[in-house]
Amino acid sequence: MLTEKELEVLRRRAAGEGQQAIARALAISQAAVSKFETNAHRKILEASQLLALSEKFGLALEEGLAGKRVSYTKPRKGGGRP
Repeated sequence: MLTEKELEVLRRRAAGEGQQAIARALAISQAAVSKFETNAHRKILEASQLLALSEKFGLALEEGLAGKRVSYTKPRKGGGRP
């Protein structure tokens, strides 16, 4: 899940603001802006990968996120869950 700062940095970058301008507006360092941006991109990539894996193995995403143990079995030939 993205933090409020990560979301704000991404919103501002999408609007065309540079890291220095964002740093000034949020009263943080440019290094902090860079870190927020990098972390946000990493989290988005990880979420995308998690979605792809859940589809590949036929798992409801909620199962993995709820901390439940899930067994990864080969999906049936007809699709769906075993």
